[in-house]
Amino acid sequence: MFITGDTVMHPAEGVCTVENVTSMSFSGMPARMYYVLHPATEKSSAVVYMPVERGDAVLRRLLSREDILALIRASREQEDIYIADSRMRRDAYTKLLASGDYAKIIRMIAILHEERERRAADGRKPCATDEAILTQAERLVHQEFSRVLGLSLPDTIAFIRRQAEPAPDSDGALIG
Repeated sequence: MFITGDTVMHPAEGVCTVENVTSMSFSGMPARMYYVLHPATEKSSAVVYMPVERGDAVLRRLLSREDILALIRASREQEDIYIADSRMRRDAYTKLLASGDYAKIIRMIAILHEERERRAADGRKPCATDEAILTQAERLVHQEFSRVLGLSLPDTIAFIRRQAEPAPDSDGALIG
C-alpha cells in the first residue's frame, strides 16, 4: 500500500504524487478506500481517484537510477520492430506501450526517430500515427526517467541516447 507523499507511476497519467488515502463514496456506492493522486505534469490540475485495491495492482514505485541504466542497456539488445504496414505497426506499438516493457519501448522510440529521419531525408512528412505513438512513448519513459535522474527533458533524452550507444572497447572498436 502507498502512503501520502509517495511518488508512483500511473499507467495512463504517468508520474503522480499520492496526495491522500481516504474513504470515499461515489454515486451512492458504498464507501471504499481511494488513493487521491495528483499527476506530476506542471500543467496538470487534475486529480485522479484510484481505488486502493485496484491501485495496489496497477500503480508502482518509480524505477531506481540503476534500473533505468539497466533498461537502457537492455534496449540495445532488442530486435528492431519496424513494421511496414502502418495499421499493423500502430497495433503492435500500442500493445508494446501497454506492456510496459521499457527496454522494448526505448528501442521502439529509437526506431521511430530513425524512421522520421529517413522520411525527412526523402522529403516526406512523418507518419501521423508514428508521431502519436512516439509522443505517448516518450511521455511515458522520459517523464519517469527525468524525475528519477533529476534531469530536464532535453537532458534526459541526451542521457538515454548516450547510454544506449554501444561502448567502445580499448582499441576504439565498438563492442556491445
